[in-house]
This record gives sequence, C-alpha cells and structure tokens, in this order.
Amino acid sequence: MQALLSKSHGCMKNRSDFVFRQCTPKDADKINEMVLWFLTTSFATESMKLKPEDAKDVAKYYLDSYLLNGLSFAVFERSNCRLAGIGLISIKNYGSKVNMEKVPEPYRRQVRLQIAAEAGVVTGKSPELGTYGTGQLSIVYPQYARSGMASEINALIVDIVRFRGCRALSGSISSSYVLKLCLRAGYEVTGKVKLADYVDSVTGEKPFTDAQPPHDFFYWVHKPLYPTQNKL
Repeated sequence: MQALLSKSHGCMKNRSDFVFRQCTPKDADKINEMVLWFLTTSFATESMKLKPEDAKDVAKYYLDSYLLNGLSFAVFERSNCRLAGIGLISIKNYGSKVNMEKVPEPYRRQVRLQIAAEAGVVTGKSPELGTYGTGQLSIVYPQYARSGMASEINALIVDIVRFRGCRALSGSISSSYVLKLCLRAGYEVTGKVKLADYVDSVTGEKPFTDAQPPHDFFYWVHKPLYPTQNKL
C-alpha cells in the first residue's frame, strides 16, 4: 500500500514537501475536524450544508466506516505534520445497495440524492461483475487547492482500487470544479440531476431549490479500470 502512495503522478510540483500514507488511529481527531469542515462549509449550495450538531454524527459515520479499512489515506505537510488532504475509499460489490439504517438521519436526503444520480449504473448490475471502488470523501483544505493535490489524490485512489482488482471507480460529485477535474482524468458522467427540480423520494419535497449555476447539478461519474491480479 505504501508503495502505491509513494508513487508520484506528476500533479504536484512540491510533492516531496508532503507525506502520503495510510490513515491510522492517531489521525482520527485531525481527520474528523476536516470532515466536519467539509460537511458544514464546503458545499456551494447552502441547503446541502449540514448543521454542526448533525455533522458530528455524519463525520463519525464516515470515520467508523472508512478510516481504518486499509484503503483510506491522508496527506500531511512534511515539516509540521499538518493535515492537508484525505482520500476515504470503499470497495463494494456490484449490485449491492446502501443500508440506510446505518446512515445518520440528517444525511439520508443526501444519500437518496446520490442514489437518484447513480441510477443503477453499479447497483443495478449483477454481483458476478465483481467489485468497484468509490472515493467516499476526497477532501483538500482550501490553502492547497491550487497545488495539484486534489488531482494527485484522485490518481492514487485509482491506483488503489485498480490494485485491489476493481472493475471501475464510481461516485457522486456536487461541484462543477471537481467535475472538470474528473473529466480530465477520464471519468464519464453517467447520471445528472438538476438540484432545483429534484424531488426527495421519501419526503416528496424539493430540498435543494437554492442551487445556482455553476453548481446547479449533481453528478454521478464512472471510470472503467483494467485491474491487475495483485492484492494488497
């Protein structure tokens, strides 16, 4: 795993100033703080941001589910060990469904939106296809936004899930800026939902009517892979 994380994809000119490594229990507090920031402030659409009290449960859900699964990694400044970015990864079987009972109640509407955008591209397929990877959370703090770190993290996620034998990398995107990054990296848009028109399948309400261009759509993107036979 560390050999994969040490490989440079050329996205960062100053990559040597950072340490890329697997997440460990001692990282939990810093990563929890980053996930809380992401959930409460980073979304361009105000209605997608969580209240701080709700974000605590959702952050715990993400860390409990993915932090120590042997796939997820973090990026730290080499000089001071300051957290700069994370890639929380999961591997799932084709055809598997989301267990909503495990998802904190305040986050279920976002998960239902993800399901609407995904529209069966992976959950509607046969388990015989094997596995696919998902970048559950790929986050970079704003001060590193123009460093190429987001592209480097995305490339490493591809490496990891390919190394584990996944057929594809698939996931949701709410930012038009991240969408451009993914399209340059070879992803295709397989699902697209206009946020202002989206009707929640459970409540019957339109929860994201405040969405404005250029962030007025929610996307599902998919990247076919050519897996190796190696296993971590």
